[in-house]
Amino acid sequence: MKVSHILATRLARRYNQKGLTLIELLVVLVILIALAGILIPQLPNMLTRAHTAAASTNIPEANKRIQEFEQIYFKQPANLDNLVNGVALVDYLPGTTGLTATALTADTRDALFNAGITSLAGLYDTKATLDTAGGNTTFNPYDAAADLDLTAGTPSVAVATETTVEALLRPDGGAGDTYVALGIGQKSELIGRTTNEAPYHFGDVAGSGPDVVYARYLAIYKVANDGTALDKAIFIGVLAMHDDGLANGGDHVSEFFNANQL
Repeated sequence: MKVSHILATRLARRYNQKGLTLIELLVVLVILIALAGILIPQLPNMLTRAHTAAASTNIPEANKRIQEFEQIYFKQPANLDNLVNGVALVDYLPGTTGLTATALTADTRDALFNAGITSLAGLYDTKATLDTAGGNTTFNPYDAAADLDLTAGTPSVAVATETTVEALLRPDGGAGDTYVALGIGQKSELIGRTTNEAPYHFGDVAGSGPDVVYARYLAIYKVANDGTALDKAIFIGVLAMHDDGLANGGDHVSEFFNANQL
C-alpha cells in the first residue's frame, strides 16, 4: 500500500506539471497581445518595403535585358503586350494616370516595325471577359484574337504622356514627342533569349495582386520627335504602373529609404 501511494503521488505530480496555471496562461496572452501591438502596425510598412525593394531591382534588370537583346539581335523584342484592345486601355491595369489609348499613324507604326517590333501580343479587354476565359490578369491575360501584326493598319496602343516620360526617364527640350508603352510579358521575344521570366511588379496596396491587376512593367519607346515620326523607334527605359501614376527605379529607391526611416 505504501508503494502504491508513492506511485500515485508521483503520477499525480507529473499530471499536474503538464498543464499551465491560470497565471502562466495570462502571462502568455499578455506577451502575445504586446507582440501583436508591435507587429500589426508594421505590416503596411513591410508590404511597402517588399514592393520597393523588388521594383528597384527589377526595373534596372528589365532595362538590361532589353538592351542585351538589342545588342545580340540588332533589334527590339517583338510580341510585347499591347495594353489596348480595340480603342480603350484594358480595364485591369493597376492605374492609368499618365497613359492614354492612342491610334498609331502609319509612320509611327513603321517606326516600331523598323525597330523590330513587328507584332504585339493581344490582351483581353476586360477582367470579366478574362475571368470567363479562365485566364489571369498577369500570368495569362492573352487573347489570341487580339494579337496584332504591324505590317499594316494603324492600331491603337498605350501612349505615355510626354511630360511623364521626360520627367522620369529622359529629359527633352522639344515638344510633340510620342512615347509608346508596351507591357513586358511572358510572350515577349525576350523570354528564352535574355531572360526566362517576365519580371513581376509586386503591388503595395490592397487589391493589387497578380490575379486582380496586370502586374507587369512597361517598356517605353519613342516613336516621334517634335511631331515628326522617327524612322526607327528608340528604347527609352522601363517604368512601373501604380494606382497614382508611373514610376521609375529611383522613385522606388526613394520610397524604400523613406519606409525604412526610424
